[in-house]
Amino acid sequence: MPASSPYRGIGFIALAMAFFLTGPYLASAQTSSSARLQKVVAMVGARSGASWPLWLAKDGGYYQKHGLDVELVYAVHPAPMAAVISGQAVMTSTGADLGILAAFRDPSLTLNGSFLNKGSFAMVAAKNLSRMEQLSGKKIGIGRVGDPPYYMSISLLEKFGVTARDVQWVSIGVDAAARAAALQGGQVDAALVTAPSYFRLEAAGYPILASVADYEDIYVSTYYLFRKETVLNSPKIAEAFIKAHSEAIKRFYDDQPFAVQTILKYGAARDQQDGSKVYELFNKSRSFEPVPYILKDSVKAVVERQSQAQPQIKQFDFSKVIDNSIVDRLAKEGFFQQIFGSSIRELQQKRKSQSF
Repeated sequence: MPASSPYRGIGFIALAMAFFLTGPYLASAQTSSSARLQKVVAMVGARSGASWPLWLAKDGGYYQKHGLDVELVYAVHPAPMAAVISGQAVMTSTGADLGILAAFRDPSLTLNGSFLNKGSFAMVAAKNLSRMEQLSGKKIGIGRVGDPPYYMSISLLEKFGVTARDVQWVSIGVDAAARAAALQGGQVDAALVTAPSYFRLEAAGYPILASVADYEDIYVSTYYLFRKETVLNSPKIAEAFIKAHSEAIKRFYDDQPFAVQTILKYGAARDQQDGSKVYELFNKSRSFEPVPYILKDSVKAVVERQSQAQPQIKQFDFSKVIDNSIVDRLAKEGFFQQIFGSSIRELQQKRKSQSF
């Protein structure tokens, strides 16, 4: 990571990735003597638009407004999960598949909201391909089997009658840029790539075969993941994150220059043009959820995908690890209407009816 990166804690990341984490951070949480802020660590698992609310909450002062001094630490899976489980971090934003699997395997974890249900993924192919059906028998680039691009690729392929067994999966790397480079280098025939990487591929003549955003039933959700102990013993921390991110999402929709400036600062866009195009994509699709309930169809979609490898997941009672109570209480207290205005009431009622 470049020296100018806004992220801190590189040594911590190395420890997290090696699972040599010691001493629960929350137990020794500090309080700023000047502003009386609760000092905590939150993990960022993706350097993409999916992390926009965290960056906006940090740089927009919304964490501080709600009593938190948050250090954002970037690391790739499984480090963010390890950090939360160990107590070195209080929260991570996580893709739905990873979050559901983690809570299924470790019931000490809890999922407490979802601020994103749409993705900026597109299936980009080699120049000699023009249809999704042609990917049968071809090499598809992913980070690794089991990561979010893998599951989203399966969902898209199935729309066109191609199953996971019909293609060859090639592990490339965690970043969309790595998958884009593999496609350009001929290592793979197609890859599921996020914006802004796929903008540049399209401009270079690589065809976009399908986009996840075009399918309402393909959920690309991002959940909040905490330890149950944190939510039980320090409920205001979880509430503060949800409040701060809601205000950050309002700022996103109201202030394009600030949003673009932020995504550039944190390295999820290469330049102003890329940042503006990613913003337009997220803004047009209204990707970020003003009322962040975890939706039952999002959970159902994950369970269906994961049950192919782990049939027992269908028998698990996810009400033990999914908790919408904080979001529900804030909705009843009028918090979201206070932030977004009375016009949000209809969406709030809709999301409530769709919630897990």
